[in-house]
Amino acid sequence: MEDLTTLNIIQLSEENKEKAIALMEKVFTLEQQIPKDYLPVKVYPQMSWGILQNGELMALAIAWWEGNIWHWGRYTVDPSLRGKGLGKRLAHTSLKALFEAGAIEIHIDARDITVDLLSKMGAKVVGETFDFYGRVTPMRLNAKDFK
Repeated sequence: MEDLTTLNIIQLSEENKEKAIALMEKVFTLEQQIPKDYLPVKVYPQMSWGILQNGELMALAIAWWEGNIWHWGRYTVDPSLRGKGLGKRLAHTSLKALFEAGAIEIHIDARDITVDLLSKMGAKVVGETFDFYGRVTPMRLNAKDFK
């Protein structure tokens, strides 16, 4: 069995775009019924991170600048690798990189499963939970609060 601790989190380039869309469709469209047209982030500038295993993209997080604030989302781990700590590592690494790149505050619309994880990293709920193909909670993470 492969040692998952050796899987590296990398900043993705444009050449990984098709793999990112395929992973988003696998998770967001098939599991959550989110329309395919919504999935690619069409706002720039943006940064993305992922975990590749044997050339396949197995986890993804994307950040984009919109409305004078960084947003973080499209966060997902392939179903075959869930529950192994990779998602937590990806979230922490990508958020840390975003702060190191100069972000002061990050807006996140988090699914229920992600709210607890982000809260432990210092994020705060900033609005009422709403429905977007499932429950989503608006959160903010400030650089000074990031753990």
